[in-house]
Amino acid sequence: MNGTIQSLNINEHHCSLYLPPNYNILNVNYPVVYMNGDNNIEEIIDSIESHFDADCSAFILISIQSKNWNHDFSPWPAPAVGKNSEDFSGCAYEYLSVLTKVIKPFIDAHYKTKTEPKNTVLIGYSLGGLATLYSLYQFGIFGKVGSLSGSLWYDDWIEFISYNSPINTAVKVYLSLGKSEDHSRNQRMAKVSNCTQKTFSILSKQLMSSESIILEWNNGGHFTEVPQRFSKALLWLMHI
Repeated sequence: MNGTIQSLNINEHHCSLYLPPNYNILNVNYPVVYMNGDNNIEEIIDSIESHFDADCSAFILISIQSKNWNHDFSPWPAPAVGKNSEDFSGCAYEYLSVLTKVIKPFIDAHYKTKTEPKNTVLIGYSLGGLATLYSLYQFGIFGKVGSLSGSLWYDDWIEFISYNSPINTAVKVYLSLGKSEDHSRNQRMAKVSNCTQKTFSILSKQLMSSESIILEWNNGGHFTEVPQRFSKALLWLMHI
């Protein structure tokens, strides 16, 4: 990796910030990718940097650590998925409000960013992916979003997107799922493949262009090659 990574604390959120190669040399502004949850930035970026300015725009990436995924990334309250799990508290709107009204303005004020929706990306995995798609129906600030192995089995999710519309219909959407993720013993989670396909179908009709959304199937289950899945998603979303 040729870029640099630094740690930040913004509004009590621990963040890891990646700056691309030549950031301190070139007098240019960059698109920004916001990532729900603490992820291995270095492993994700390793396979992307060689594409910068060839077929992928160089970008700033900020990974936002969550103290409680079930709290921050669930759109509304729902029962726990297992006996040893906690209920979902449904506070994604509050988390996304902090992201859009506090964290993004901080990044825009202190770094060389392109601030328009088309240059503002939100991506997440699992519940973080669910929160990413939920943001489409609450905020128009993100012009590109990625939901990787998103928890789209979540109670009432399909009903919610069926009766609501994205605020920004010009958004670009990347969906992906592991081919064996629906093999879960949990009956709710086993619906993820069907719910992901329904989400893709509904969004395809809601967006300005059906060509601005893709559903990619990956080998393996929920925890297979997660950094590589992030890399593939970002290469598609940031393609030039």
